[in-house]
Amino acid sequence: MKVLLGWFGHETNTFSRRKTDFELLISQGSWEGEEILNIFRGTPSYLGGMIKCADENGVELIPTFGVENAGPTVTDECLDYVCDILVKYAKEHLGEYQGICLGLHGAGCSETCDDIEAYTLKKLRDVVGWDIPITSTLDLHGNISQEMCDYVDGLFGIKENPHIDYLTSGYEAMSALISHIKGEIKIKTEVVPMPMLVPITVTKDYKEISDYILQYKKEHNLLDLAFFPGFPYSDTPITCASVFVTADGSQKEHAQKIAKYIWDRRDKVVNIDSFNAQEAVDHAIKYLEENDKGICLINEEADNPGAGTPGDGTDLIRAMFEANIEGSAFAYMYDPEVVAQAIEAGVGARIEIELGGKIEDAKFHGKPIHLKDVLVRSISDGKFIATTPLMKGIPGSFGPTVGLQYKNVQFVVASVQNQTYDDRAFFVGDIDFKQMRLIALKSSQHFKAFYSEHVDKIIPANPSGLSTRNLKLFTYDRIVRPMYPLDEDVTFDPENE
Repeated sequence: MKVLLGWFGHETNTFSRRKTDFELLISQGSWEGEEILNIFRGTPSYLGGMIKCADENGVELIPTFGVENAGPTVTDECLDYVCDILVKYAKEHLGEYQGICLGLHGAGCSETCDDIEAYTLKKLRDVVGWDIPITSTLDLHGNISQEMCDYVDGLFGIKENPHIDYLTSGYEAMSALISHIKGEIKIKTEVVPMPMLVPITVTKDYKEISDYILQYKKEHNLLDLAFFPGFPYSDTPITCASVFVTADGSQKEHAQKIAKYIWDRRDKVVNIDSFNAQEAVDHAIKYLEENDKGICLINEEADNPGAGTPGDGTDLIRAMFEANIEGSAFAYMYDPEVVAQAIEAGVGARIEIELGGKIEDAKFHGKPIHLKDVLVRSISDGKFIATTPLMKGIPGSFGPTVGLQYKNVQFVVASVQNQTYDDRAFFVGDIDFKQMRLIALKSSQHFKAFYSEHVDKIIPANPSGLSTRNLKLFTYDRIVRPMYPLDEDVTFDPENE
């Protein structure tokens, strides 16, 4: 048995005024052919789970292309370029493989396509027809369309946030595909959309809800059952939360029951209350004054490049400069211009810079910060091996990176946009975060997989960024209304969806 293997994910923030071309799409890395198997075998990733299951079942894999990122709206040219690569492999090996297993995201949009996933699946269906089964993994921040379900046999979703179950989802997608190919089951996925937008940061009640759904899935012997909060920073007609069920045959009633369960608890799922940057720093100062030991962490949810933001927002780091707390550090800011300036000056030099605020409108991500007498502490190529449980062992790069210091605040500036998952962003800037009292980073949720056991206090900051949890700051033109929590008196009957 042979299976075609691929990965194409993008989490699209349509509120950004930029575009994602192919260069930006692959800025965090891309892999092709046998390189995929060599890099991802044994890792806690979608592909790692797919490969593990295939190896255990004696399935030969035909690797194609792999890439995932988050960012602004994808150009049509970029979308077609990636699809053409996948289609090329599908055509070249047609007749060899009996199934296709893909890693997708679920919240991808291009200039003229609201549903990159359905578009990609259709391109493959045009090559292989309807007799070749296709299964796919999805991120729980996906906006799941009926068309997506129509083109795929089985969807398998992330359940955890942080996403520590990438491997599990990949394994399940490959396992079900193998069983389908053998004729043991006939996979079908059905979705129930919900009139609800959910910030990407989970509430304290999320685990209780997640545990209930996992238990329900097990009790009813379903291939998969998932509540997807969706991705609220894509303004499209399919943007919303949803529940989908993947089973042996049609079993939509389970998705409908879980959708009602979630809807009845919607006030526990959606939380748009938050601190702005200054309030977060003030809370950190109070914590440090009351505690002689321990590390306090501020995470900047509102400028999370993992949700398609620029990563150069200045509100939080400006507040940290003003507080000027001894033993404070920030990792990291995206600003290639500052990186180039620091590299040219060299380690030990003192430079004058304009930091951040160069990409989006200042009302969302602040104005550049003018700083004098900034010390260049370190210069690095930015390469690393991830330590986060989400992707431990996978190589990555922040691009050319510098460690700088302004008064008491050490901070890292890098050349590739990404959120801070683990200690590597501090490491490439020559900062030992364990020696700090106050650290800050740009991430909504995933940083917790690493930092929860290393810090003593976590304080979220939500200025007016493109991934803020305060969804009422956005102007939605294309979503289906009414939509909770933007509108009042929203009604929902899962059985009619």
